[in-house]
Amino acid sequence: MIETALKALFILLYATFVGFMFMGIIRIVTARIHRRVGPPIYQPILDTIKLLSKESNITHGFIYDFGILYAVGATILAVMFIPLGSIGVLRAYGDLILITFLLEIPMLGIMFAAMSSGNPWAGIGAQRALLTLLAIQVPLGFAIVALAEYYGTFSTYEIVMAQQIRGWSIAHFPLLLAAIAYDLVLQAMFGKEPFDIMIAPGEISLGPMVEFGGKHMGLLNIQHAIALFAETLFFSNIFLGGGVVTAFSSSVLNTIAGLLVLLIKQIAVLLVATFMAAIFPRFTIDQAAKFYWKWPTIIAALGAILASL
Repeated sequence: MIETALKALFILLYATFVGFMFMGIIRIVTARIHRRVGPPIYQPILDTIKLLSKESNITHGFIYDFGILYAVGATILAVMFIPLGSIGVLRAYGDLILITFLLEIPMLGIMFAAMSSGNPWAGIGAQRALLTLLAIQVPLGFAIVALAEYYGTFSTYEIVMAQQIRGWSIAHFPLLLAAIAYDLVLQAMFGKEPFDIMIAPGEISLGPMVEFGGKHMGLLNIQHAIALFAETLFFSNIFLGGGVVTAFSSSVLNTIAGLLVLLIKQIAVLLVATFMAAIFPRFTIDQAAKFYWKWPTIIAALGAILASL
């Protein structure tokens, strides 16, 4: 039990720190694309510490407070189910549907908290977020079906181990199609352009985030950092072979090497999303829904059909 608790603590601390570094990388890369210098990579950590140190005397009731804790808790639980190289707490029980569900439901907690504030901008943002969440379900479902059909299992860990023998998922055409569709879905899960309709900074004043400040916003920053880590980790595991390394005689060296391999893959996934966000303008909500129900759905459905043959 002590070993398991220490592993869980390590995963939580590592995911939070790396997630904050990912937030810093996004800001720096976006700034360079826009020909700006950008803040230091550790700026999100400083921002979060400042927010958590502030006193807050304003609350909008139980749901407003509980929704944030619900989002943070669900995101932490998702990380525990995703294989992290040779480190894992609940990886044996982490199937595709469960992890996908846990990565999506934090948005519901944030939406409930935002709507309980009574702010009209928060309500509009929450409606847009729920519509976006609905729009991504179809291509996301087909992508998961394609993986399950091809490997004959829903277990994320078994899919990772199968890739050590059969090669990365993206090396197989049906799963390459599923990966493309999932990556497009990932853009909305990140809340990045062109699918950042729910926050739309210049339009609805950050939408659901408009009423959050102080410790509430600090906790949301932590949740976002862990979510970035979890979503890139999940994609790296199911499509890019995970982080299994057996080249060294020492298990410690294999573990460290596995984390480095995973980190490189996660950064690659993150940079693709960052480049897309910096280049493409924001969609309207109807454009986003039509887009997801068209091209990603067609691509993922074709991948699922080919994977079942």
